[in-house]
Amino acid sequence: MRPSILAAGLATALTVPAAAVEASSAAEIAELKSMLEQMRTQYERRIQDLEDRLAQAERRSARAPAPATPAATDPAISQPMRAPSVGASAPAATAPRLPDFRGTLSSGTAFNPQISVILNGNYYNDGIDGSGAALVGQALQPSGGLAHDHDHDHAQDADHGHSHGGLNNGFNFSEAELSFSATVDPYFDAAAHLAVMDEGDVHLEEAWLQTRALPHGLRVKAGKFLSDFGYANKQHPHAWDFVDQNLAYLNLLGEHGLQDMGVQLTWLPELPVYTLLGVEALQGDQERFGATLSDEDQERLGLDATEDGPRLWTLFAKVAPDLGLDHALQFGVSYARNTQHQEVHAHTHAGEDEVHENALAGEADLWGVDLVYKYDGSGPHGQGDFKFQTEYLRSIKDLDIQSSPHPEIIGSRRTFTTDGVYAQALYGFAPRWTAGVRYDVVGLTNAVSGDAQLDYGSSDRWSLNLTWNLSEFSQLRAQYARNDILVAENERERFDAFYLQFLMSLGSHGAHAF
Repeated sequence: MRPSILAAGLATALTVPAAAVEASSAAEIAELKSMLEQMRTQYERRIQDLEDRLAQAERRSARAPAPATPAATDPAISQPMRAPSVGASAPAATAPRLPDFRGTLSSGTAFNPQISVILNGNYYNDGIDGSGAALVGQALQPSGGLAHDHDHDHAQDADHGHSHGGLNNGFNFSEAELSFSATVDPYFDAAAHLAVMDEGDVHLEEAWLQTRALPHGLRVKAGKFLSDFGYANKQHPHAWDFVDQNLAYLNLLGEHGLQDMGVQLTWLPELPVYTLLGVEALQGDQERFGATLSDEDQERLGLDATEDGPRLWTLFAKVAPDLGLDHALQFGVSYARNTQHQEVHAHTHAGEDEVHENALAGEADLWGVDLVYKYDGSGPHGQGDFKFQTEYLRSIKDLDIQSSPHPEIIGSRRTFTTDGVYAQALYGFAPRWTAGVRYDVVGLTNAVSGDAQLDYGSSDRWSLNLTWNLSEFSQLRAQYARNDILVAENERERFDAFYLQFLMSLGSHGAHAF
């Protein structure tokens, strides 16, 4: 009797846990099957996307002339030099014969956007109580400059909100750039870049979409973006080779360059030499080039209301001959025209405190030429790499005086011409170390013609820097600048400026274009 009871109890004890384990295992198996099915679906979508992109690349390759030898490819152009190297980014995997300087936007994964945060801070000191960082962007020019008693007021400057160059003596946090980018589907790429300032203000720098699959080498970009005018214009501050922007861009275009809302069309024709042609239609809301006054000032001064956009049009062409494996060269020409430009010239007369305002309106043209050369020294971490970069800008504004306290000059024409140029070179003298030199000048031509004849002088600067690329994600830079800035017709500010900058990249960040 007792053995029977014992056996029954033992069987019961073993059966209950077994049933529980079986139920638990079944649930786990079902969950694993569900997860596996989700992963299979996701990877099938990813594989299909890659197959589509591969097919597009093969079609483009089939249209391009085949290289005579493997040495005809040029990775120095089609991809940045080995990172970290002089002015370069993370290396790409392949090097097509006809590279696309527009760059390829890749997503962080197939399912999530690529997200990065880039921290940009510095220590700054100059010999004029910290005012030098502002003065370099306020060099005297007959149109658009700011000087002591000859102020030129652009009311819309305030609308652009934040400043990349607003430094004080001591420690500064320039910005944290938050970037999102992804391949949306087989038809579109998209990206958004936001600048978070030290007070916590958030400003939208770029937000655009771009086509991926248009035929015949065409591509459309739409939204808010940095124009492809010139070379340096489309670079964000963390991509600059120096801490600050060059004088020509600062004074002719403002701290943000040509940054606007609109649409861009580019064409990459089937030619033996890489050639990119583009046109842009932009709203025309600029800091310096093609600025308009506020509604209140327009009414007060009797100026026309701001016209509907687009008011700003640009044309550009970029050509890059094949120079072999170690050399890369790109030459570009650009033109921009703004159909509505307004500004106010305020002045005082000797012995008087009253401020007189002349309101001017008309059109503005901007011409640009740029040249970039890169050499891949084949050393580790950028050692031996060399980069030379130069641009020339020329601004011409044809304006009529539309209101003035001096009736005799109303209706007279003024043509304001100001140009600027910079040239800079960087050399990787050791693994992860680069040294750079830059000379920039604005106002080689700095004149007023038409019913008035005036000629001003130029402002220039020499800069030296030393950059330590600790990795692809962190960078430390020291920079010294000797400035000679024209602030009034017979007054200059000569001062030294010293910078210590850090750049830190958190998260995945796509490679920069050439």
